[in-house]
Amino acid sequence: MWTVLFSIDAISDIQNLLKQNLLSEADREIIATWIKQIRAFGPESLSHGVNLWHDHELFGKWAGYRSSSFSFKGRLIYKVERTKVIVLVVKLTATHDYSRRK
Repeated sequence: MWTVLFSIDAISDIQNLLKQNLLSEADREIIATWIKQIRAFGPESLSHGVNLWHDHELFGKWAGYRSSSFSFKGRLIYKVERTKVIVLVVKLTATHDYSRRK
């Protein structure tokens, strides 16, 4: 399962958008759905299949970041900090041998 965190700047952005009534209840529900999808299926799920999020890599000063749409103009800009899931191969067998080494 993935974890989604918001930077202090992003929290400030959200607070400002709320004060200016630029972040609707529908926008908040869509963002919550975005978070749930990442937690359950990982960030790569945002751009696979039908790309409803219009998720894409960014370039230039935002190189290394990605963008997802939560409305016609609204965007979530994010960076995947930890993408490594380690698979440790402890044994290879050609004979269906499940015995453990000592």
